[in-house]
Amino acid sequence: MPILNRYEAVEVAIPSGSTNTRYYFPNLPNLANAMIQNLQCYTPGVLSASPNSGSTMVTEADLKKSFLTLYSGDLQLIYNAPLLAFNNIISSAAPNAYLNGLPDINNMIISWTKSFISLASAPATTNCVYAFGVYYKL
Repeated sequence: MPILNRYEAVEVAIPSGSTNTRYYFPNLPNLANAMIQNLQCYTPGVLSASPNSGSTMVTEADLKKSFLTLYSGDLQLIYNAPLLAFNNIISSAAPNAYLNGLPDINNMIISWTKSFISLASAPATTNCVYAFGVYYKL
């Protein structure tokens, strides 16, 4: 479990009616030069609404076909990592709820507006968000 130095909730929106397969992170000024420790992806089994906007969470089916690409400057650091690898909380509704370890992103400085989530095919549900928790230090 990461030590909580600093934390920020982040959302990536899938607009209503979208058929895109790539969704970029918004500008995140608080995280612009932050050293990222961990990135946590939340599922609808854990959160019924996103923490920042109260929006509907992306479906489990769409999460299963979602991949993460992260950049630092022009350097691609992570390419097409399965998004659910960044989920460490098994649904509280599961009969044997447990925590997995998160991948360490030790001190990565991420260029958020270049980084994105891609899907293998267009999302089945739109007008929803991917919700993340970002653990970082300055």
